[in-house]
Amino acid sequence: MSVLRVYRPVLRLTVSRNHRLIHSSSLCWKDEGKTSEPLNNQNQNISNNLNTSNEDLEHIYKKKYEFIQKQNLEESYSKLHANELEENMKIPQRNYSTSEKSDENTFQLTQKFKLMAAGLAALVITLGGLQIYQNWTFLKAKIFGDDSLETFDEMYSRIQQKKQKKIDAIENFSNNVTNPNDSTIPGVYICGNNQNQLVTNDKSYDYVPIFKRLDVFDNFIVKDITMNENSGALINERGDLYQWGSGFDGDSTKPTIKGKNLIQVKISNNTIYALTKYGEVLYLPINFKLQNQIQNKENGWIKSNIVNYFKLNTPNKNIVDISAGLQHLVLLDKEGNVYTTATGYNTKLNKSFGQFGLPEFSQFDEPPQINEVHDVVLLNKYIKNGNVKHRITSQIATGDYFTLCLDKAGSVWAFGKNTHGAIGTIINYDTEVIPYPTQVQFITSHFKRNEFPRCINIAAGGDTAYATFTSSNMYELFEKSLKSDDILIDNKFSFDTLPEAEEANLHLAWGHGLKGELGLGYFIHGSYEPKKIKTLNEIKEFNEITNKLEKIKIKSWAVGKNHCIVTLENNDVYAWGDNEYGQLGNGKRIRLGIPSNIPSLLEPNTDKKMKFSKFNNRLNLLDNGKIHQEVVAGPYTTAIVYKKD
Repeated sequence: MSVLRVYRPVLRLTVSRNHRLIHSSSLCWKDEGKTSEPLNNQNQNISNNLNTSNEDLEHIYKKKYEFIQKQNLEESYSKLHANELEENMKIPQRNYSTSEKSDENTFQLTQKFKLMAAGLAALVITLGGLQIYQNWTFLKAKIFGDDSLETFDEMYSRIQQKKQKKIDAIENFSNNVTNPNDSTIPGVYICGNNQNQLVTNDKSYDYVPIFKRLDVFDNFIVKDITMNENSGALINERGDLYQWGSGFDGDSTKPTIKGKNLIQVKISNNTIYALTKYGEVLYLPINFKLQNQIQNKENGWIKSNIVNYFKLNTPNKNIVDISAGLQHLVLLDKEGNVYTTATGYNTKLNKSFGQFGLPEFSQFDEPPQINEVHDVVLLNKYIKNGNVKHRITSQIATGDYFTLCLDKAGSVWAFGKNTHGAIGTIINYDTEVIPYPTQVQFITSHFKRNEFPRCINIAAGGDTAYATFTSSNMYELFEKSLKSDDILIDNKFSFDTLPEAEEANLHLAWGHGLKGELGLGYFIHGSYEPKKIKTLNEIKEFNEITNKLEKIKIKSWAVGKNHCIVTLENNDVYAWGDNEYGQLGNGKRIRLGIPSNIPSLLEPNTDKKMKFSKFNNRLNLLDNGKIHQEVVAGPYTTAIVYKKD
C-alpha cells in the first residue's frame, strides 16, 4: 500500500493553464516494506528528464493542487465555523444542566411521595391491626363459621355488666361494716384514693367513697396525722411516729420513730418532717428501705445512739408550728418569726416558684439547697418611721407552691405561685410568681367604710386559699380602747380583749376553682379577688340564751389539693370540691360546688344500710369532753381521727 505525504514547499512552479502559483511540497511515497524516499529526488529526476510529457506533469501537479486545496479548505472551514461549533457545544451542556436539575427535582418529589405512601401504609396497617384485634371475635366467626358470635348489644351489655360488677363490689365494700368497733372507740377512719393502699390493703379497690376504719390503728389516740399521694404518717398519744401506705412499704404496726415526744408531722417531697415538743424538727424519707440505710449518730446523756433520722438546723430550738407544701416547709417559732426551707431527701429542686419568701429564690434563680433553713426577713421585719420593727406572725398555712401567714394585726401575707390568684394579687405576667411577702388585697370591698376588718383564721391547699374575717366598728373600737386599760400589753395594742366589739364572721376563698374548691356554686379557673362562700356565711342556728338565730362559726378547716372540709362549732361537717376518688366521703364521685353535709359514719351492729338521700343522716363529730373527732385532709383522701381535749 502506498502513502502520499506532503511536506512544506521547496520550489515554485507556474502552470500556464490555470495561471496559479503552486507551492510544491516534498512528496514521499511509502510502500509496505520499503523506506520512503523524498519527493525532492523525484523532482530532480523530473527536471533532468525534460523529455517527459507535459500531460504527466499536469496530472501530478493537479493531484498536488487538489490535496493542498482540500487541506486549506478544511482549515479555513474550521476557523470560520469555530464560534458556531463552540456555541453548539455549549447549548447541549446548558440543556444537560437544566435536564439534570429537573431530574433531581423529580427524584426528590418521588422520594417524598414514597415516604408519604410508606407512612400512610404504616398508619393503615396499625389501624387495621387494631381493628382486627378489637373485632377478632367477629372476624374469627366470620372466617371459620362460629355460630356463637355475640351481637353488638350483647357485647355492650357484657362490658356494662363488668363495669357495674366492679362498682357494685366497691359499693358493697363501702356499705358493709368491716370492723366490729363503733365510732365511740378511738381509731382512724379514711376515704378516697386507694391506689396506694391508704384506705384499705385490698388492692382491688382503686377508691373508697365512704369512711372506712383502718384496723391497724384501732384504739389510737392521735396527736397529728398527715397524708400525701402514696403514704400516710401519724403520731400517737405517746409521741411515736407510725406509717402506712405503699410509699412506706413497711410494717405499720411498728413505730418508725419512738420516744421522741413528737407533736406534729408533715410530708413533703417524699420526706417526713416531725416536730418535737422541745421545738426540734426531725426529718427522714418515707420509704422503709431508705430509712434503714440511715446510720446517723445522735448524742445522748450517756452515749451516742444510731438513729434513722436527721435534724433541721434551725436558728433556735423553739419551733411551735410547721406546715408543708409539695416542695417546701414553713416553720413558726415562739417569737412569731417565720422560716422556710426546701424539702426532700437526697434530691435537688428543679425550680423555685417563690414559695420561700426570699427574692433571691425567684423563678429565675437557682432554688435553695434542701433542708437549709432561711429567715423570711421581709416578713419578720418591717420599717416604720425609719426604724426596723418586728412583725409577729400568729398562724401559717401552705398550698402546693405558695405560703400564707397571718400576723397579730389581722393582716394576711402571701408569697409564691400566683397562676390562679392564690396570692390575692392581680394575675399577669409580672405577678405570676411573687417571691416576697405581699399583703392579700381586695378584702375591704366586702366590708362597710366604718368597719375595720381583720383576719382570725387561715387555711390553704393545692392552689386555693381560705380565710375567716371579722369586723369591728371603728368608733366602738376606739371608744372601748380609751375606756379599757387591759388592751395595752407591754405598751402594745391588742385585740384579744375586745371580742365583744367583733361582729359576725365572714368566710372568703380565692385561687383555683375549676373543681369547685371556692364553694361558690359554680366552677371557674381562678379568682385573685377573695370571694364569699355564701353557704357557709348563711348557716345559722337558734341560740336559746339570746333567743336569736345566729351564725355558726367554723371550728376547723381541712384542705386537700382540690377539696375542702370544715367543722362547725356544733360539730357538723360540710364538704365541697373535687370528688374524683370519693374523698368527700358522701358515697358518690360527683364534685360539689357548694358546701354540703356528708353522711354519718357506718356503724356496726345495725341492720340499717346507709341511705344517702336522708336529710337527717348527716355527720356530726364526737366530742364528749374527753376526746373529740377531727377531720384531716390529704391530697386525694380525707381522714377522721380521735384527739384528746
